[in-house]
Amino acid sequence: MKQFDYENSIGFVVYSASKMMQKAFDLELRDKTGINLTQSKVIFTLYMQSGPTQRELADKIGVESPTLVPIIDKMEKDGYVKRKSDVNDRRIKRIYATAKADSLWDSMMECAGQIRKVSTKDLSEQEIRSALEVVKKITENLTRHLGDSQTTDLKKMKD
Repeated sequence: MKQFDYENSIGFVVYSASKMMQKAFDLELRDKTGINLTQSKVIFTLYMQSGPTQRELADKIGVESPTLVPIIDKMEKDGYVKRKSDVNDRRIKRIYATAKADSLWDSMMECAGQIRKVSTKDLSEQEIRSALEVVKKITENLTRHLGDSQTTDLKKMKD
């Protein structure tokens, strides 16, 4: 029986690259902007969609809603975000970026550019494009698979 080469499996390699990219970006952000990776995800998400609920924001950045509470508390204390009551339901709080968060945007993009430069050192533009296409295709395949699995699970539940 052939031994499985875990360290050279596509899942392990993509996961390892992702973790290293996140760690490098986090360190670059902390050094250049004073915020961390999770806080940058909050700012980026608020840039894309102003005023989400805490649950919507948590879903978009991939954390549990209770995990987000202290992050938002700190960001609010530091002046990067503000919470406002929903106009239709005062129990719901919506989250908005402040001008202070907006002022970080260029620095965040510079950090991202620096990590891209470091991570793609000695790679041609064609190699970078090919790698992106492969990872996007893997993501599409898994998204389709998960969608099919969820559909199958729903059918089983109905039967």
